[in-house]
Amino acid sequence: MNIYSNYSEKKLLSLLAEGDANALSGLYYLHVKQLNYFVLRTAKSSSLAEDVVHDTFIKIWENREKIDCGQPFKPYLYTVARRHLLNLLKRAQHEVNIMEEIKKNAVSEENATELLIDYTESSSIFSEAINSLPEQRKEVFIRCRIQGLTYKQAAIELGISESTVNNQMVKALKTIRAFITMRTAVLILMAAVTK
Repeated sequence: MNIYSNYSEKKLLSLLAEGDANALSGLYYLHVKQLNYFVLRTAKSSSLAEDVVHDTFIKIWENREKIDCGQPFKPYLYTVARRHLLNLLKRAQHEVNIMEEIKKNAVSEENATELLIDYTESSSIFSEAINSLPEQRKEVFIRCRIQGLTYKQAAIELGISESTVNNQMVKALKTIRAFITMRTAVLILMAAVTK
């Protein structure tokens, strides 16, 4: 590891608030094993637990200015992880309910075609978003999110450190979300204009 492994949690939080990405890596290594175990107890899926843990650290990075360095970090970290997991589980249940509703009601051929077009458009936007990433970031994203490799496996395969994989994933997810949001807004605007 690096010099950050010798820093106290309070010092790491202080550096994080100043925008130091290496401090985030230090906090990640300090808490990742216990947090993964905590999430896995509820998630019951190691890949879901890993995604929740990494998304939690992305949220920590995105909200770093709001973290109170004077308060214990662990309860805050676990609260963020628990809320994120519960939101994912709620969304997954909602999607299951929607799919069951669709199966219950026979979909007409016209509706099926419309659904296929919507799916193709959203899949195309996602592909464009991935292709817009810089090469290394794209490789990291494809291995971790599409091929399902762990961050450690991706790091070994690409010959880079696990913290680099983590940093690249933080940036990739932020870029992809922004790309999809912007492209969807443009499509909605175009649809409104052509009506």
